[in-house]
Amino acid sequence: MFLLSLLSSNFISSQLIYNILTGLLTFWFVTYVIPTIKRLFTLPPGPWGLPFVGYLPYLQKHHEYKDLDRLAKKYGPVYSLSLGKDTVIVVNDWDHAKEVFKSDDLLARPEGFGSNVDGASILEMSGEPWRVHRQNTVHLLRDLGLGKSSFENKINEEIEEFLPKLEKGPVKNLFKTFLLTATNTVSILLLGHGFEDDDPVKQTLIDALENASKIGSQFMIFKSGLPRKIERLLIKPADLNLEVLGDYYQQTMAIPKYMQNEIDEHKKKQSKEFEDYIDGYLKEQKKRENSDSNSNVSFTDKTLRSNMVTFYQAGSETVSTTLTWAILYLVKYPEYYEKIRAEISDVIGFERLPDYSDRNQMPMTMAFIYEVHRAASIVGVNLFRAATRDLKIGNYNVPKGATVMVNFWTINHDPSLYIKPDEFDPSRFLTDNGTKAIKPPFLNPFSKGKRGCPGEGFANVELFLYLVSIVQRYKIECEPGSTITFESDYVSTRKPISLPSLIFTKVSE
Repeated sequence: MFLLSLLSSNFISSQLIYNILTGLLTFWFVTYVIPTIKRLFTLPPGPWGLPFVGYLPYLQKHHEYKDLDRLAKKYGPVYSLSLGKDTVIVVNDWDHAKEVFKSDDLLARPEGFGSNVDGASILEMSGEPWRVHRQNTVHLLRDLGLGKSSFENKINEEIEEFLPKLEKGPVKNLFKTFLLTATNTVSILLLGHGFEDDDPVKQTLIDALENASKIGSQFMIFKSGLPRKIERLLIKPADLNLEVLGDYYQQTMAIPKYMQNEIDEHKKKQSKEFEDYIDGYLKEQKKRENSDSNSNVSFTDKTLRSNMVTFYQAGSETVSTTLTWAILYLVKYPEYYEKIRAEISDVIGFERLPDYSDRNQMPMTMAFIYEVHRAASIVGVNLFRAATRDLKIGNYNVPKGATVMVNFWTINHDPSLYIKPDEFDPSRFLTDNGTKAIKPPFLNPFSKGKRGCPGEGFANVELFLYLVSIVQRYKIECEPGSTITFESDYVSTRKPISLPSLIFTKVSE
């Protein structure tokens, strides 16, 4: 009797183990094998990945665009891969990227995209909310004087305040130095005022911006949808320092907290004047509250705050990062510094600050800026888009719900578009014997199409005015013992891994 009971018990245990293994195999087959086979037959070619996580373990953190570039050389200009539970289509050439930028079916963001904890900004929105808020933002920026001499004058006032600070001694952190001034220009646009350098609020916001640039990556969305245990397997031990990450998180929260304070102050003021972005948004908010419109798109304080955080971060970091690369290239290749100074001497002189209109007579300066955009490629991969229906990019199938990314790094280093793309050569953008600078359609540092950056015009004005003003006034050299490296790290933008200590010496004509 005991023997029968034991055999029966072993049989039940064996049956249970068999059932569990069969279930796991069935789950693996349904969730991984079948989709993989389907991808092989219906999607663009691409690499095999691992069960559940796909190709995620093979992407280097902070260098994902380089791995995507490597895969392009093997699988072609358009390929697919699985990242976590997501099907991803990677576009690596200009001909197919054009189709992405033109398609109205690729204007959405993937599910889970973005980092705002209490509401989506226009960066993360999709569909009708995005369309309405973007349209409103473009109108507000135009009404605030973007693209007009009045706002350019405000930038030049900030530049005049900033330039003498470069003379005070070796600049050891060029990126942070530019952040100190770039945050002021974007604050004028958003808040109606800048900050004094010794204002503790400004220093808190600068620290928050620096920390935000260290911990955010859009590639994290592919890990966030995975089971917790699998997600942790993809993270290196060094990334699990919860104390450090907690400090970063608390510090980055300083930006939305301050923006909310500004919103509250603007509401108390109840100004009838339209002086900044907050004024314009609150005016639109009140207009919609008092209208009989059937629109389902809401203008809430949460969305306003999220928009302000997005604009503040993007407007400060993009300009500061690009200027940092530009100065490094000027020091590394002093022949271009001399050519830009020669243009300044001929067109502007040394008695006044530049106007943005001067760019039309300064082809080498503009060609240099274009080459910085291309060579640095600070946005290695565009902000991800999602297909809202089944469609085609060229002859390649893209299923509804797939994430689509354009690898700007690969396009900007495509030898079929640029001769010797690994060399820094602004003359590639010069025509008519060097008398005209042409920006080709395939150079898109701010993306392109309806989801292009609405602040592109603002950034272009800042980059030109700051760069020319610095070259006009200073000779730039590395402090003895410092060296320049172009090795980079990529989180939200591509930044140099280390920065040399630089000396800015005031020069006459």
